Amino acid sequence: MTFIQYQGAPVYYQITGAPSLLPPLVLLHGFLEDSRMWDGMISHFESKGLVVCIDLLGHGKSGSLSSNHSMEKMAETVFAIVHHLELQKPIILGHSMGGYVGLAYAQNYDQLGGLGLFFSTPHADSSERKIMRDRSEKLVRSYKDAFIRTAIPQLFSEELRATCSKQISQQIEYSLEMNVEGVIAAIRGIKIRSDKTPILEQPPQALEPNKIGVFVGETDTIVPFEKTKDWINLPGIGFKFISKHGHMGHISDTLNCTKAVIQWWSSFESKN
Repeated sequence: MTFIQYQGAPVYYQITGAPSLLPPLVLLHGFLEDSRMWDGMISHFESKGLVVCIDLLGHGKSGSLSSNHSMEKMAETVFAIVHHLELQKPIILGHSMGGYVGLAYAQNYDQLGGLGLFFSTPHADSSERKIMRDRSEKLVRSYKDAFIRTAIPQLFSEELRATCSKQISQQIEYSLEMNVEGVIAAIRGIKIRSDKTPILEQPPQALEPNKIGVFVGETDTIVPFEKTKDWINLPGIGFKFISKHGHMGHISDTLNCTKAVIQWWSSFESKN
């Protein structure tokens, strides 16, 4: 297992694949997940180039830094690993919360070649959703395991809960490994994140034109497809993939999502 120490906390990462004409691909998981969420896709990625999977603060094998893991603080740890590995212009792909972290990274660091939002959104939490986060925090404090057992199935549509029952059970088992502090710190960080839509309107100079990719689902229960229409056609976006499935496309639509990510990643191939 490979870690860096960041401000006293261990941050886990793993490297697979090998350097190629494609820039390194950095994969960031979502809330209640860890780097294992990519298990169904990573064998296809590592045959194309260098892949780095990171466990974000409070998730998986990584430790916690504080009682509130802002998206900016998580992005700091991602940058620390990018710097440690001397990655040149990596491509970041973030699922859900991982997308929020990727947006914070894009806003604050030049060492970035491309950004992918994998069933994520640039929008901040609405007032209603912030209230929901507060309720979730209270539930986690007293009933963490029950919260997780309820929350994971809600990431899938009712139909997919039946067809993906085995994968849902596996994700629940992984998520139950998290401690209360890690879950709450992430909830608080997600709640206070700012709107990042301007990044999709006018990407930072570090990003090449039209190198933002978005992957959305028609039946997404977390990022409603109708709301993606507010930003999916913004000028900074150069690649779009629309799955007929939902928020957990890496599970419910693995093959199509894998092909789409590789297609987007391949657009960065060096011509030198």
